[in-house]
Amino acid sequence: MQKLSLNLTQNYILSYKRKILQNIIIDRKSKYTVVWWYVDQKENIKKFMWDLLVDKYFKKATHNSYAYRIFLENWSILEWKNDDWETWAWNCILRELQRENMVNTIVVVTRYFWWIHLNADRFKNVINATKEILKLKKNFNNIDFF
Repeated sequence: MQKLSLNLTQNYILSYKRKILQNIIIDRKSKYTVVWWYVDQKENIKKFMWDLLVDKYFKKATHNSYAYRIFLENWSILEWKNDDWETWAWNCILRELQRENMVNTIVVVTRYFWWIHLNADRFKNVINATKEILKLKKNFNNIDFF
């Protein structure tokens, strides 16, 4: 197992909370890692994704799909997503964020692909990884943030 070298405290605001579940799903040698991060401004997304993708664990991954929802001052919700060539994976993540009514949240699902095609099962895996991290988020006081 590759060790996460993620140390976002170097260049990032310490007050933000994040949680990483590494290799939460392993399906036919494809490994999924999911990251949840609290964000309240669009500008912080770019910093977070930059710091995340500089880390060698995430840089070597085949796909880093993400979606976020941010509550804005004008009472609207900003939503965005990116699938990193894992077609439609963003839709699964965003749909789960909407279903759970999560705001000020970004979820990144990382996949290491081992040349065994999962077809539609990859969506099930992205959904289940997202559900696992959001389940922890609901029990906010019970998680260890780092």
